Amino acid sequence: MNASSFRALEFEAIRGLLLDLAGSSRGQDRLRGLYPATQPAAVREALETTEEAVSLLAAHGRQPFHDLPEVDAAVQSARVQGMHLEPIQLRDVASFVEGASEIAQRVVAHDGAPRLKRRAGLVREAPQLVDSIRRAVLPTGEIADAASPKLAETRRAIVRMRAQLHSVMESFLHGKDADRVLQDKLITTRNERYVLLLKADQRGQLPGIVHGSSGSGASFFVEPLPAVELNNDIVGLVEEEHAEIVRILRELTAGVGARADELQTSLEVMGELDAAQAKALLAKQMHAQAPQIADDLRLELLDARHPLLLVQSREVVPVTLRVGFGSPVLVISGPNTGGKTVALKTVGLLAMMAQAGLLIPAGEGSVLPVFKKIYADIGDDQSIAANLSTFSAHLAAIAAMTQNLEPPALVLLDEVGAGTDPTEGGALGVAIVDGFLRRGAMVVATTHHGLMKAYAQSTEGVRCASFGYDPQSFQPTYRLQLDAPGRSLALEMAERLQLPADMVRDARARRETKELQAEELLKTLEEREARVLRDEERARTLAQEAEAAAARAEAQEREISARKKSDVEAFARELRRRAEEAARKAADAIREAVQKVEAAGKATAAAASKARSQAVAEIREAHEEVLRDERLAVPADVAGLEAAPVLGSRVRVASLGVVGEVVLVHGDGELEVAVGGKRLRVPRGEASVVQGAAPARARVLAPQKSGSVPAEINLVGLTVDEAVPKVDKLLDDAALSERREIRVIHGFGQGKLKKAIAELLHGHPHVSSFRPGGPREGGAGATVVELKE
Repeated sequence: MNASSFRALEFEAIRGLLLDLAGSSRGQDRLRGLYPATQPAAVREALETTEEAVSLLAAHGRQPFHDLPEVDAAVQSARVQGMHLEPIQLRDVASFVEGASEIAQRVVAHDGAPRLKRRAGLVREAPQLVDSIRRAVLPTGEIADAASPKLAETRRAIVRMRAQLHSVMESFLHGKDADRVLQDKLITTRNERYVLLLKADQRGQLPGIVHGSSGSGASFFVEPLPAVELNNDIVGLVEEEHAEIVRILRELTAGVGARADELQTSLEVMGELDAAQAKALLAKQMHAQAPQIADDLRLELLDARHPLLLVQSREVVPVTLRVGFGSPVLVISGPNTGGKTVALKTVGLLAMMAQAGLLIPAGEGSVLPVFKKIYADIGDDQSIAANLSTFSAHLAAIAAMTQNLEPPALVLLDEVGAGTDPTEGGALGVAIVDGFLRRGAMVVATTHHGLMKAYAQSTEGVRCASFGYDPQSFQPTYRLQLDAPGRSLALEMAERLQLPADMVRDARARRETKELQAEELLKTLEEREARVLRDEERARTLAQEAEAAAARAEAQEREISARKKSDVEAFARELRRRAEEAARKAADAIREAVQKVEAAGKATAAAASKARSQAVAEIREAHEEVLRDERLAVPADVAGLEAAPVLGSRVRVASLGVVGEVVLVHGDGELEVAVGGKRLRVPRGEASVVQGAAPARARVLAPQKSGSVPAEINLVGLTVDEAVPKVDKLLDDAALSERREIRVIHGFGQGKLKKAIAELLHGHPHVSSFRPGGPREGGAGATVVELKE
């Protein structure tokens, strides 16, 4: 990497974008030193770290590095024995320790950033140091009375002495001679002592110490003799206060100095995290991602966009190109202003960004090698001071490349061989590109020379490409076509830019026959290529329409099938409901009939006979109603369905080879079958109805709707005896409603409630597993329970 390549490819502009996104001077310092790495392992490590920062940004948002105070100088000063920091510096240290700890904890808690997590784990909390500083230093920067008992006592003494002094001074203000002797009735200070304003002509009327005169000389500042001793005491106390404050500051500073190494590490880590966040923010702005890093010379950029055009919110036409893979040279031709130079800069800048650990605005699957050197000869490097023309300057730059070439290297040459006689320039361009090819470099070059185009088409290891244009308007499309040489369209561009028509005709007439033939051939090839592209586009469109039609037909078929299945299931449910209702009515009728028979037993024989006849009639009527419900018309869609087991059905359990009666239907699709006085719980699919057996009366445990059962329960404030039954009931309701997860909020407290809930969940028949809540689920104050299916 050399300075001219960085300048030509505008890497400094990318660094400037990063500096604007950094939140601290420490992060900016790290970004100022950002430089492309030249080892594949280091490049992969840097890119993966940036991907971690992107993941962290998505999960937790932008971290407030800009809020962290700048305490580098304070930490260094604290190392000096006998020095003390100012109160505001100490508060800044406390704020930095708190802020850095909060940021580090978020990084450590994030599972998708192992590298950043390791660095953040080096940040140490210092609660005692922070507490001592917060207790001693007020937000205003003053030292609090509570900083030490001696300071508090000294300040109380100062308040008392000043009150006494004020009383003495007030006595002079209210004396009988005050109006005559004093200039103003006020108490002021001079040289940190309380004084009165005495008229100049009354100097001998107030015994005391003169501390100077006013600017006009009309009054003197006099300290009355009765106040001298009190002032002396106050000055002494103030000096004691200052000495105690200095002692407190030195003690706090010593605490900072003792942790200077830890604080320095925290400063470095915050700088690294800030720089990583700036890279992630830039990647987010550009919708960038990490390329694959190849161990050989393979470069493939898919839908690549120039980063600086993206951040300017300009419309960018993506470019896809492929170099290497057996052809390490790509020669790009095409019309002027067609995008060749932008494509060249995009390749070089994205390579530099990737090697600096920055994600690139290119499609997934893009591949980049790691270059030891990246050379770029782009633009007009004419130097008047060095007496070099544009052509000479380009040759001098290329000569410097050949002297310092160190493979694997990327060489970017814009308009190679331009600026001189076209025939000689074309030959020179071919020789330069071929020389770099022989030296093992990867080369991307742009050209208008026909000789260079022919070289690209006929030389092994060299591919050609061109930027397209509209054949009607000759407007560039900015889309790169691989393996297709392009015309320069100089004369067509001249016509479009309204050069006089006679000049254009004259230029066409002056072209040599061979050039005309070559140009016509290229034109024919381009027209043929355009037709092929149009046919391919039409074929793709037809294929997409066919796929869409097939997808619509499949969706309609699925919809019809689902509707049919839904109708069948609804009819089956209605059959079961009517059968169960009929069974219930029959059972009720039998029960009432039996009651009547029992009642009739106490009456006469005639009455008993009449009651029995009536009961038999009612039973027969109920039985007929059951038969009518069982003879419901079955639609054609379900005519072949096997009868579903219902309550009281006689069923055969195929896996056990036994016959029993259904006594309970569970909402989870299982049945309880009574066989020989015992109950068996079997899946509904294993039980088949024994034809001819009438269902008996029983009860159904229908599943509750999941929406009626809460997904969580809050136990905060409840005792263990109150909470455990509630959780047990919620587990039963949730199991019946087919919920798969609930959250139990028990809070932190002393842990008794949490322990009791854990004991309940262990071995519970409905519980599959349970775990503490995540960061967004209440943390350790909640337990998330997974239920069995």
